[in-house]
Amino acid sequence: MRLEATVPDSRGAAIVQLAEELGLSRSQIVDEALALFLKAVVEIRRGHRLVTVEPGSSEPACELATPTLSALEWALQSQELKLSPRAVAKVKALAEKPPTPGARLRAAAKRHAR
Repeated sequence: MRLEATVPDSRGAAIVQLAEELGLSRSQIVDEALALFLKAVVEIRRGHRLVTVEPGSSEPACELATPTLSALEWALQSQELKLSPRAVAKVKALAEKPPTPGARLRAAAKRHAR
């Protein structure tokens, strides 16, 4: 299968350099990277974390994480939210008719809109 992707120039340069160092094609580098990412997703879904371990040690040396893997890990840690009937009614009322923004909120929105 042929895929196209846009990556930052720095990452593209790293792929080219790594391919030359290892004597692999860029496609092989990308295939290896995808294989590792797919394995990482499977392990995160199993509730595991990915770490490197020093030879001869059982202590993690470094935890491997990406924004996507971290978000997936957090999403899988759902907890039941218990609200009183009064709190549910308040949230519903606020969602149906939110309060008008005050002067401080309008000023903050203007600052961040630039």
